[in-house]
Amino acid sequence: MTRISINVSSAAVSLLVLGLGCANPGDRLGPAPNYRRVAAALEGAIAHEVVSKRLPALSIVLVDDQEVVWARGFGLADPDAGVPATAKTMYRVGSVSKLFTDIGIMQLVERGELDLDAPVRTYVRGFRPETGDATGKEITLRHLMSHMAGIVREPPVGHYFDDTEPSLEATVKSLNGTGQVFPIQTRTKYSNAGIAVAGYTLESTQNESFAGYLKRSVLDPMGMQDCAFELTDEIDRRLAKAYMWTWDGREFEAPKFQLGMSPAGSLYASVVDLGQFMKVLFRDGAGVVRPDTLRQMMTPQPDAQGNPSRFGIGFSIGSLDGHKRLGHGGAVYGFATELAFLPEEKLGVAVVTSVDAANTVTSRLANHALRLMLASRSGEGFPALETTSELSRDVTRRVAGRYGAPGRTVDLIRGPRGLESVILGRRVAVRADGADLMVDGRLGFSPKIEVLDDAIRIGNSTLERWNETRPAPVREEWKGLIGEYGWDHNVLYIHERDGHLVALIEWFFLDQLQQLSRDEYAFP
Repeated sequence: MTRISINVSSAAVSLLVLGLGCANPGDRLGPAPNYRRVAAALEGAIAHEVVSKRLPALSIVLVDDQEVVWARGFGLADPDAGVPATAKTMYRVGSVSKLFTDIGIMQLVERGELDLDAPVRTYVRGFRPETGDATGKEITLRHLMSHMAGIVREPPVGHYFDDTEPSLEATVKSLNGTGQVFPIQTRTKYSNAGIAVAGYTLESTQNESFAGYLKRSVLDPMGMQDCAFELTDEIDRRLAKAYMWTWDGREFEAPKFQLGMSPAGSLYASVVDLGQFMKVLFRDGAGVVRPDTLRQMMTPQPDAQGNPSRFGIGFSIGSLDGHKRLGHGGAVYGFATELAFLPEEKLGVAVVTSVDAANTVTSRLANHALRLMLASRSGEGFPALETTSELSRDVTRRVAGRYGAPGRTVDLIRGPRGLESVILGRRVAVRADGADLMVDGRLGFSPKIEVLDDAIRIGNSTLERWNETRPAPVREEWKGLIGEYGWDHNVLYIHERDGHLVALIEWFFLDQLQQLSRDEYAFP
């Protein structure tokens, strides 16, 4: 087979120069003298990502122990008005909110007002999801905050799609009668509903609104006075305008309704605020929670067999190049966040952008920042962020098509903004990586795609180009199901694809449905 040479368009270079908004120097912090090289390296990497991924706004903060060593914004917080993003731009930080809810609970555990291992119904009377546990085990706060309760991800009322803004009480009550996804403490099952229950436990035992309590007892004592779990006029004035995007290339302003499960994802904060939070963590809780409490939260919680999970109490736990890495990501309408820190080195970063589901980008930039900070401290050479280039129209036209091998197909599609691929149910951007192609977009980075003559190679698999054929007629029993469902701000599309019934959910996630009976289908 013959390799096809890929010519890279130079358009990206000019966009890089023209597309980056510049903030007022007074709205950034640092860089500190020993972090100037780190900041310079990050500025180049971020500029590339902002342009290549079409990010309206992005803000970042770096923390070294008790010092915010650099913080600034890129792009435009309000593209319509030309308002630049800054270090103090406010964002919805999504599931990073869970960490603050869990700290509020742990304060009450320290005071003896709550027991992590007591049944939740001790505090929330009438809380009765169908656990189906033959051993009599009941759901506890520890199970909820470590995602070991096994309950559904979203509550029936107040879930991610629900724009009616129900109360936290109504959200939690709707869980009664819902079934378990997994038995208690058998495996990790991430659940926004579970953290909503934890937050309601706090609200109902303290006779105070959840948002009010968190503001008074957690956020303000941490020095995060600008933050809140509810949208105020001042926050709204500084809030970045966020954007949704779709499978077919449409973009529109994100909705701003308040989540019924607010403890799981409703915090408003700037990166400076998130930097202050990491300073508190590096100071062993700084009196907001005790050092031993914080250590417990940062320790992997075990399943019933004693195997450690990937969550502590709230904190996601992993590693970066051999260093213990903690933090949490966040995704909520129009915003993507990554907060990450190395507790043993006391180095931290937070990255937020104002476009939906761009968590691949925020996570890659956060990890790159931590690697640069480690290299600066050790005196080693700086690593480079792996980047790609825009494909020419000629290459896009030549390689577009369907490729397949037994049991596998890959589509390379000429989309509204260049070449895209459908891989693992996601439509992701494809760009040039030297002579090869690389998946590199808001939704994913890698794998590398080697272009051959009438074939592509991904890893060890060679997929031949297929001739396009007219699809077979849709099965009769599907005709009444195919269509659009749900809300204008988050339409669910049911359609046929390659002989299967599939769902397109949250604008760009594609899932093949499993038929359970004539009229019942399940997501994977």
